[in-house]
Amino acid sequence: MKLPSPVWGGVGGGGISYTSCLTPEPPPTPSPSPRGGGGQVTFSDSLSGKGNHFGISDCIWAMQSNCAHPIAPRGTGSLQASNVPATSKLGTLSAAIAALLLAVAPVHAQSFPTRQLTFVVPFAAGGPVDNVGRVFAEAMRRQLGAAVIVDNRPGAGGIVGSKAVASAKPDGYVMLIGSLGPLVIAPAAGAATVDADTQLSPIGLIAESPQILAASTTVKAETLREFIAFAKASGSALNYGSAGIGTVPHLSGEMLKAQAGIDLLHVPYRGTGAALPDLISGRNQVLFGDITSLLPMVESGRVRAYAITSVKRSELAPNVPTTAEAGMPDLVSRNWNGLLGPTGLPPAIVTRLTDAMRASLKDGDYLAAMRKQGATPVESSPEHLARYIAEERRRLAPIIKSIGLKLE
Repeated sequence: MKLPSPVWGGVGGGGISYTSCLTPEPPPTPSPSPRGGGGQVTFSDSLSGKGNHFGISDCIWAMQSNCAHPIAPRGTGSLQASNVPATSKLGTLSAAIAALLLAVAPVHAQSFPTRQLTFVVPFAAGGPVDNVGRVFAEAMRRQLGAAVIVDNRPGAGGIVGSKAVASAKPDGYVMLIGSLGPLVIAPAAGAATVDADTQLSPIGLIAESPQILAASTTVKAETLREFIAFAKASGSALNYGSAGIGTVPHLSGEMLKAQAGIDLLHVPYRGTGAALPDLISGRNQVLFGDITSLLPMVESGRVRAYAITSVKRSELAPNVPTTAEAGMPDLVSRNWNGLLGPTGLPPAIVTRLTDAMRASLKDGDYLAAMRKQGATPVESSPEHLARYIAEERRRLAPIIKSIGLKLE
C-alpha cells in the first residue's frame, strides 16, 4: 500500500492532505513539516471524494479496534471499505501516524523557549566568569524573547556547578557558562569533574579573555625582555602571584618560567584582587591577571604592564604590547567561556541556541558590554567549541604534567 506524498498545510493551517490512501505502492518518506500545523491530518478518499479529518487519538482508537475501515474517524460511518485487508489498513494507518508525528514534533522545537532559562555560573558573583555570563545572559534574553537568569553555584573550582548542569534535564532550560578551569584544567589534574565530551552538549564559544602580565614598580625592569634578563641575573627565585592553584594565571606563570628559562616561585591567592596588594608592595615581582582587575592599577601607575597574552592588542589597553611583540610569541594564555548543556539536547534546540548566539554578534550593546569586561565575543558552533576544548587540553596538558598539578 502506498501512502502518497502529503500536501502540507500552510502556516497556521495545521493540516496534512493525502489525495488517496488506497494506491498499491510502497509508502514514501514524508517531507518535513513547515512552521505551523496543529496536528490534524486530512485524507481524501477516492471512493467518496470527501475529506476525513482525525487526530492522534483517532488513530490510536482505530488501531485498537478491529473496525472495517480504520481510516474513518470515530462516529463518522462515512466510509465502508470492508474489502480492504486489515493488514493493509493498519499499514496505511501506521504510516499516517508516523507522518503526523513528524509534522507535529518540529512545532515544539520552534516554540522554544516557552519559559524562563537558567544559565549556571559555577563561580561566585562578581568574578570574571560571572561578569561575562551576565552580559551574555542579557544578550540571549533579547534574542530568545524569554527571561534568562544567572544562577551562581560556586564550589570546587567550578566543578559543583558544572556537575549540576550535567545532571539536569536535557531540555535547554538549564545551561552552563563553562570555562577553562572545570572543563580542561581540572580533569587534566585528576579532579573528579564532568567530562565535557560525554556529559555535556556544546553549543558554542562565547568569548575569550586574555591575561595581563603585570610587574611591581619596585622591579628595575621596564619591559618583559628586561625582566627576563633581571630574573636570570638575580641569583634567586622571584615571586609571581596568581588567583589560585590550578587557575589560568597559575599556568601562565609556569609557562613564562619554562619558556624564558627563569626561576619563579608561585604564590597563590584567593583571586586576583587578593594578590594585588603584595604586587604593589613588591613582595611579589610579577602577576598574571584578568584585564578588568589589573588595568585600573596599570593606568594609575601603581603597577607596570609588560604584555597582554593574546595575538592582538586589546582595545581596552592599546598601549600594552602582545607577548609576541614583547619577545615571547608562544606565551599565549587566555580564559574563555562557552555555552554548554546536558548531553542529549534535541538538535532543534541546539540550533535555536546557536542561532541566537550568532545573532547576538550583531548586537552593538552586547559587543560594547563585553569589551568592558576585557572579553572578545567569538562566532562559534557546537563543532567549533568541541574542537576548541580538545585543543585546549592538548595545549595545556604538558605544562600541567610538568608541574605535577593535582586537584582534588
